[in-house]
Amino acid sequence: MDGRKDSKKYTVVFLSGIAAAMLIIFSYLVFSTWEEYKEAIIDNQKKQMLLTTQSMGENLKAFIEGYQADLNSLYAIEEENFKKTGQKDWKVLEEYVKYHNRFVYDVLLEDKDGNHLKSINGYGVTDTYSITEIDSQTSFRQCKLENGEMYLLLRKAIPEDKFISVVINERNYYQSLVSHIRLGTNGYIVIKDSDGIILAHPQESQWGIDVISGRKEMFPGTDLTSLEEMIEKQNKGESGVSEYYSYWWAEPGVPEVKKISAYSPAIIGDGFLVVSAVIDYNDIYIPVATGFFKLGLVFFGIVAVVLGMVFYIKQLWMQKKEDTEEIAYLWELNKILEEMHQSEETIAHRQRLQVMGTMTGGIAHEFNNLLTPIMGYAQLLMSDLPEDSEHYDNALEIYEASAKAKEIIQQISSLSRKNMETAFKDINAAKVLRRAIKMVSSVCPSNVSIEDEIFFTDESFLGNETQMNQVILNICVNAIHAVGHKEGSIIIEGRKVESEELKKYKVTSVSEEWKYYLQIDIRDDGEGMSEEVLEQIFDPFFTTKKNGSGTGLGLSLVEQIIHSHKGYIFAESSRGKGSVFHIFLPANEQKEQEGHKLGSGDDTSVLRIMIVDDNPKILRLLERNFNKQNVILLPCMDFEEARRVLKEQDADAIVTDQYVSGKSGADFCMSLKGQYPEIIYIIMADRVTKEIVEAKRRRIIDDYIDKPVSDTAILKVVKNCIERA
Repeated sequence: MDGRKDSKKYTVVFLSGIAAAMLIIFSYLVFSTWEEYKEAIIDNQKKQMLLTTQSMGENLKAFIEGYQADLNSLYAIEEENFKKTGQKDWKVLEEYVKYHNRFVYDVLLEDKDGNHLKSINGYGVTDTYSITEIDSQTSFRQCKLENGEMYLLLRKAIPEDKFISVVINERNYYQSLVSHIRLGTNGYIVIKDSDGIILAHPQESQWGIDVISGRKEMFPGTDLTSLEEMIEKQNKGESGVSEYYSYWWAEPGVPEVKKISAYSPAIIGDGFLVVSAVIDYNDIYIPVATGFFKLGLVFFGIVAVVLGMVFYIKQLWMQKKEDTEEIAYLWELNKILEEMHQSEETIAHRQRLQVMGTMTGGIAHEFNNLLTPIMGYAQLLMSDLPEDSEHYDNALEIYEASAKAKEIIQQISSLSRKNMETAFKDINAAKVLRRAIKMVSSVCPSNVSIEDEIFFTDESFLGNETQMNQVILNICVNAIHAVGHKEGSIIIEGRKVESEELKKYKVTSVSEEWKYYLQIDIRDDGEGMSEEVLEQIFDPFFTTKKNGSGTGLGLSLVEQIIHSHKGYIFAESSRGKGSVFHIFLPANEQKEQEGHKLGSGDDTSVLRIMIVDDNPKILRLLERNFNKQNVILLPCMDFEEARRVLKEQDADAIVTDQYVSGKSGADFCMSLKGQYPEIIYIIMADRVTKEIVEAKRRRIIDDYIDKPVSDTAILKVVKNCIERA
């Protein structure tokens, strides 16, 4: 008896467990099916709304283009009548308004200042709320006339500094072509311009207001953060669907709701309008939930049958699992095949680049063969001629030009190698600036004059002369385009300034490694730039030139070059007043002592190594070990102490931590390179960064060593650098 009871008990427990498992599985299936069903319905509704806005946008575009064609035809007819009769009687325009009075309210003539000259109904414009430029002659506007009503104007510039406009009845247009489209219980269509000004809305009190600031003024206390994010996308001309939180503006109390908005741009000439369809999220969600709830009741009604089929369902579940695994396997296999295909394309691309690199190297080699005799014979001529003769200057010009060509060929040749060498050297600022001015003068048209006010003497900076020539040339070419065909001038100024000068341009993080900067100003009296253009001039691919005449990479490259020289560049401009570019490059301080040979000092066989690290334990350890190896160690805790020691003692090498008290070791080495060119510069790196690799590539530092470091490792790297030097 007890055994049977235990058996029944275990059976009940087993069946209860199966029932609980089935209930959990069933609940999970219901929930996932609900989510998929809900998302599918909502996504489908969103697509329908987006298609609606796109269709409305096309209709709006055709509507405007039709009246634009009417406007051009009406003006042409009136001009033809004027040529025949010698007077303008507006009869054609009156007939046009009469037979198109469903949407056309008036035809309006204004002077260049917008003053009312003539119209059929006798009302002029009092306020303009929105302007969308279609082309240089035509614009689409929202205005209020003297009768106090809002209208849409299609305005065209005509000779004698006048404007003719077709006045469209905005209310009739919205009621006839827009308001009949119903979206849920409260949904509607709204039309805005690209600045967010409402052109058409079910609530006429919102016509002509800014969709954000205007509503904040009409409905204070409302939170429009979510709406602002969507409007920002619309004002960029994007097309899409967004879920956001807003309010029903026409209802009492302005209740807050979750909405769905589909929006598309209606392109009209050079500008665009935004057509947006708005619907209450609940208008989609609640019917879906209600239908699915009813479906759930049916499912729960057959749950008893499902429990009876538990083993069959289990078999189906196992089959589903196997199918899922097979699908996952096939998906993984497909992914591997795609990666193999991409790898094959990458290899083919690298092979093409390798062929191009080989060709580039061969071309550069041939050019170097041509430049070698040119430079050699130029040097021979210079050695045989007196330095104050005209022939000596001619030979010097040939030599310098060929040397410049050699540097360019070296850069071309570097394309066939993995790393491009861009060595930084101590460059005389006045010389490189005057050479650049001479280059600019050769491409400058006759209507543009070049003036210079250079106050440099022996000032220099650490950099690459070819890249700096490219910077000056790019900015000056842009200035020439800004001047255009009128008479104008470009002024290039240069002076040495203190680092405090950068604070005028709101630069707060100026490196303390340089006390002085070389300021180069390039100003022109061209057409200037607006604030919007000025904010984007250094962005890659941004250009104001039309017809594909500009790539938008010139000033972006200029900014990259200046930043690689640890400098700064700023631009100032305003419409009609020209532009000025301010360039600041770190100045190499005047050498306070003669450069010494490596290993110099009281004992030429003794190396003098300066270690800069803000960890005193490391300095003490290295000092103790170096004393045993015939090496004099100059320990320093920060960069300022290192500068003071260098003024008093010679050093063969400087080994600095990657960052000392938060300051860059690469910047520190660059600030000393021109002052102490004979010293070996090495960085102790926690991790090799792009900054360190770039510093070595440009020969700002001689090498780097991974931390943790030892005295033998440092000594080995220093000696290797000395041998290479």
